[in-house]
Amino acid sequence: MNYKTKLYWTIAFAALLYLAWCLWTGWESILQAFAVFRWWILPVCLALAFLNYIIRSFKWQYYLKILEIHLPFRISFQVFLAGLVMSATPGKIGEVFKSYLVKEINGTPMSRSAPIIVAERFTDFIAFVLMALLGVTLLPNGGLVFSVSIGIIVLFLVLISWKPAAGALIGLLARVPWVKRHLEKVRAAYESTYRLIAPWPLCWATSVSLISWFFEGVSFFLILWGFGHTLPLTSVVFIYAFSTIVGALFMTPGGIGPTEGAMGGMLILLYQIPAGIAASATLIVRICTLWYAVAVGMAVLTICASNFTRDPLAAISLDPESPEPAPSPEQVP
Repeated sequence: MNYKTKLYWTIAFAALLYLAWCLWTGWESILQAFAVFRWWILPVCLALAFLNYIIRSFKWQYYLKILEIHLPFRISFQVFLAGLVMSATPGKIGEVFKSYLVKEINGTPMSRSAPIIVAERFTDFIAFVLMALLGVTLLPNGGLVFSVSIGIIVLFLVLISWKPAAGALIGLLARVPWVKRHLEKVRAAYESTYRLIAPWPLCWATSVSLISWFFEGVSFFLILWGFGHTLPLTSVVFIYAFSTIVGALFMTPGGIGPTEGAMGGMLILLYQIPAGIAASATLIVRICTLWYAVAVGMAVLTICASNFTRDPLAAISLDPESPEPAPSPEQVP
């Protein structure tokens, strides 16, 4: 099943969930909410979402530099945007598709570049946890979700940073036939991950994630204002971040279902926003964040397809043991 087929199934799954959400809320209340919405806000929110992509692309480029994977900045930016087509995958881990594109362009093994996607998601997760600190005490079980998230972060950091423990774990995994066949690739992936989460790269990348994702929190704030509900920005950012964490922990495609449920539910329970407006605001913010990203990725992947092909000279330059290319007839005296 190729990525387009998986994407279509994900969209169909999302459509069914959104239909159920609308039926539960009531079509009439949603239509009434849409009638009073300030629609001129929509392009502003889409612009903020694209600003998020631009800022995050610098993190992608920074990680490429750390691992000494060389791509022209224009091509690198196109690869980053194309990877957004896989945003609607569990934990966005499908964005490993970017590693596949890099391999197609210059022959870099996926085991070397795929840890970048892990580091991206990890620093994004830390950023969302930090943003959730703005209001985690507002929820009865908020502390539990927050504690689980902190535990995941600490466990990951300890496991990756403590080389003897990581080596022992890889040794245990080597007993699995598939891992044993790809043991060198697993070790290469670990070494790349170890370099990416060193203290300075970790702090820098997390800061970039905080800034970029904050803009999408601002989009949510503007959408609620567009429906006539002005909530404190800190509270809105908390709801957006906390809902995203919930979706990530449930590991549904793109967080679909748990994210929308948590987002709409908190608007209703914490701020007594009418269900129709809560559902409408949730639908619009997810269109501006999740589905807009998928659309941008699909557009770039289609328009720039010719750029995602291998450059033979770049591939040869990655392997010092590769023989020199044969001279062309024009070069032969």
